[in-house]
Amino acid sequence: MDKKELAEKIVQELGGKENILQSWHCITRLRFNVADEEKVNLDGLKALGSVMGAQYQNGQFQVIIGNKVAEVYESVAQVLGNQGASAKTRPVKKKHLIDAVFDIISGIFAPILPAIVGAGLLKGVLSLIIACKLMAPEDSGYAVLNMIADAPFYFLPFLVAFSSAKKFKTNEFLAVTIAGVIMYPTIIQYAVSGEVASLSLLGLKIPMINYSSTVIPIILGVFLMSYIYKAVDRIVPDFLKVIVTPLVVLFTDAVLVLVVVAPLGSYIGVYVQLFFSYLYKIAGPLAGALLGGIMPLIVITGMHYAFFPSTFLNFSKLGYDTILLPLNLVGNMAQTGAALGVAVKSKDSKMKSLAFSTTVSALFGITEPAIYGVTLKLKKPFYAALAGGAVGGGIYGTFAVKAFSFSVPGITALPSYVEHGTKNFLFALLGIGCSFVVAFILTLLSNFENKVSKMEIGSPLTGKLVPLSEVPDKTFADGIVGQGVGIIPSEGVVKAPFQGIVSAITDSRHAIGLTSDEGVELLIHIGIDTVNLGGDGFELLVKEGQKVKKGDSLLLFDMEKIKNAGFDLISPVLITNTAVYDAVKNMTNQETVCFSDPVLQITPRQEEISKKY
Repeated sequence: MDKKELAEKIVQELGGKENILQSWHCITRLRFNVADEEKVNLDGLKALGSVMGAQYQNGQFQVIIGNKVAEVYESVAQVLGNQGASAKTRPVKKKHLIDAVFDIISGIFAPILPAIVGAGLLKGVLSLIIACKLMAPEDSGYAVLNMIADAPFYFLPFLVAFSSAKKFKTNEFLAVTIAGVIMYPTIIQYAVSGEVASLSLLGLKIPMINYSSTVIPIILGVFLMSYIYKAVDRIVPDFLKVIVTPLVVLFTDAVLVLVVVAPLGSYIGVYVQLFFSYLYKIAGPLAGALLGGIMPLIVITGMHYAFFPSTFLNFSKLGYDTILLPLNLVGNMAQTGAALGVAVKSKDSKMKSLAFSTTVSALFGITEPAIYGVTLKLKKPFYAALAGGAVGGGIYGTFAVKAFSFSVPGITALPSYVEHGTKNFLFALLGIGCSFVVAFILTLLSNFENKVSKMEIGSPLTGKLVPLSEVPDKTFADGIVGQGVGIIPSEGVVKAPFQGIVSAITDSRHAIGLTSDEGVELLIHIGIDTVNLGGDGFELLVKEGQKVKKGDSLLLFDMEKIKNAGFDLISPVLITNTAVYDAVKNMTNQETVCFSDPVLQITPRQEEISKKY
């Protein structure tokens, strides 16, 4: 289906336009807040073509699309139109505190990632240019490129302010103005020089702090502003709102932010950064191995966004990050190795092709296609990737490997690990190399593709065996109901050919359905058109829903009465869920069969086998 049709179906499965409060996307996923979670059909979303998976996580419904997510989101946005106004009036189910926090953080940072990632990659390229001596730091060209690369990070509060305002559903332009207030050159100058420690307003002390590259102060400031705006807007008369509301909101929020909120946010950020730095000092290898191993789990649950504030603070205070980006890199390279291992070893042509293509995207840092389409689906390669990530994470923790710019954690991020005069880049290569190799080898050694075990179905009747095509009923003979055989019974008893349950019984008692413990659905239909007997000549020995063992008698029938009534005794024995198997074949050429003699062979599909492991 095309992207427009896919978008329409996604919106439909989410409960329709009126149920969607907010939508956005990250690198691989569409993300939605909805008014009524009960209206969302997760199974329907998962069944859509081009959808790799769907889940409810951290207060959001996430639809995993992969590399084409931006294009699909454009179509979703067109389908939704402007939902903001009506969304405000709908009742929203209250989220748990942790879910709400993760939802807010991901909703704020996901939209600004293109600017951050683009600038981060440019920073990495600049590091490589300097390392290769293609340009000197004092060159004017380098200065210009550095300004371009540094701008999104230095002025990060502006990006976060706009995104936060959209998330908190308040005025974006007032939010950006608050960012301008805390980033005003006078404050930055005094904070950097140290010549003025604080200013005062109405007796209130305003500390001079450098808020460039920070995120927590402006998030708290915009959050506060969203409540101030609502309160003021309710009080001010309509004819004064255009003038009074912006004035009161701007002044009140700006003062509170400068005096209390921004300094508090700055201190929170500092202590968070100190905590992680201390953790690495006392348990670097262990912390690295643990986080490197579980990073894919953190990413697929969306919890990695919780690390964003501390990551940006590390860049601001230290100039590098040692947690989120480096450990994400080893985790992604481990997924790459596991996906390549599947591509090399798999005998399934479809899986091999999928694994090769997802290996390429994982190499460049987009791992969701590999995780959802290959490693997690087969399970053992996913475990191999976790082990590989733990090994690489342990190496990164031991040598405190640093990332010097924000970029997608893939092969293109390597230039951001270049640090002049140190072995940081070599340790970075060692970590990703080990994580890749460990995951690749463990995947090759694992038996992730279980051999397809063919199942045999025994005869539920004793009698003469005939091909299904010879059954004198076109519906049965053409296999419309399912593939199977015909049996002309010589004894008037039906027995269970396997262990399972009685899943269906006709009112006229002439047909009975069984479902095996393995999921095989078998229909035993005694005679042709015997429904017209109205149950005369048939005696049920079981009831619907009853569990049965192989050999249990299920049904007695009077062969003479059926023949005397003019009905053909030939009885179709059919696999009614033939479509879920690769093949259903006759097993024997003998003319007569006894109860439990093998008559049908079923070959499960590989994906059905994989689900059991």
